[in-house]
Amino acid sequence: MAEVRIGDTLQRLGLITAPQADQIAAHGRAKRMRFGEAAVDLGILSREDLYRVLAEQFSASTPTLRGAIQPALFVASQPQSDAAEDFRTLRNTLALRWFKHPEGSKALAVVSPNREDGRSTVAANLAVAFAQVGLRTLLIDADMRNPSQHGIFQLDDRYGLSGYLAGRLAGPNFMQIPGLEALTVMPVGGVPPNPQELLLRPTIDELFLTAFERFEVVILDTPAAEAGSEYQLVAAKASGALVVSRRERTRVQSAQRLVRACSEFGTRIVGSIMVDH
Repeated sequence: MAEVRIGDTLQRLGLITAPQADQIAAHGRAKRMRFGEAAVDLGILSREDLYRVLAEQFSASTPTLRGAIQPALFVASQPQSDAAEDFRTLRNTLALRWFKHPEGSKALAVVSPNREDGRSTVAANLAVAFAQVGLRTLLIDADMRNPSQHGIFQLDDRYGLSGYLAGRLAGPNFMQIPGLEALTVMPVGGVPPNPQELLLRPTIDELFLTAFERFEVVILDTPAAEAGSEYQLVAAKASGALVVSRRERTRVQSAQRLVRACSEFGTRIVGSIMVDH
């Protein structure tokens, strides 16, 4: 989204004046901030108003998937639902605080303490939400213990991340999603017996280099923390993590251990989300 469009929208809604727009633009250039963040930094605009305007612009045109849509992809199947709106708000927040922030990154790992916390569903819907606004998005299923993204997106899972990391593929097996051209998914492929060893191979660095060259947003689905330490390796490569927990199921102590472990590996906790079901 171009900065001038945000400024025009803010002026149209009466939230800023033309002189304020010039002041915000100058401040943004000096501080290397995007227009909206600069407006908030100056105190001209509240963060809540900024999110509201971003949500309005982002929802103006939302392409969706072709064919049958799995119920888990409620951002596409139920775009008017409260859950879909929550994910659009989360997308806007992450765009400002991580993906488009000077101190952020193009990659974000989605992590959780337990297997049934809803981590993979969160990763899938978040990827769709970013792709719906035209950002070139790659979703990598890095859960080589219990992969699920191939099922959510109904993909051929014969070739994917495990084969690439093991050196059995000439290049990464990126699959573009029909009807949502900005979204690409890399499934796990065959479930390997040695996921930790694969994630320590130099090919993981090559994968990230390729991904950063071709995509604006890279989201990584990871194994649950209770399954092993692979999530730490993936999150460390991404530099940032989104923590997922499930209401009335995830124990506070488990979430706290996960956050501490990520910090020890130099991973920044960008945000958290609690799912209800």
